[in-house]
Amino acid sequence: MDLSDAGRELAATLAAWSALSPPVGGARYGSLYGLLLDLGRAFVPAGRPGDLPAGGMGFCYANARAAAAPGWSYVEGLALLDAGGTRLPVPHAWVTPDGRTAVDVTWPPGKGTAYLGVVLPAAAWSSRPVWDSSPVLDVHTRPGLLAEGLPVGWC
Repeated sequence: MDLSDAGRELAATLAAWSALSPPVGGARYGSLYGLLLDLGRAFVPAGRPGDLPAGGMGFCYANARAAAAPGWSYVEGLALLDAGGTRLPVPHAWVTPDGRTAVDVTWPPGKGTAYLGVVLPAAAWSSRPVWDSSPVLDVHTRPGLLAEGLPVGWC
């Protein structure tokens, strides 16, 4: 995988965080970070098309689900946010038209510098109400994600 400097920074941070939470009790992963490093892929930031409006800040999961029109996929993972010179890995959701580029429908252009995530099929998220801005990959409410990884059919 060819990563940008920001992508390498994000992957290195996730690797360090993952090392702090090794798998326990026979689980496959010790944290979301380990799961993303194993099953996730890097996405290159791309501009948002003019006909795709931005959603409200703090509602990335709902924004991305609403933007996942036919031909676009919903993605959850971590993104490296440029917060005015400081870069922070943040749990985030975005959409992709091609499985390689990250189209952010929440943050202003240029705020997301690297994205690492898992494309999730509509079956994983489409039954949620539009106002529900919680992640599908919430390892606290879905401990099976750490124990076994993604359910069959999500890959």
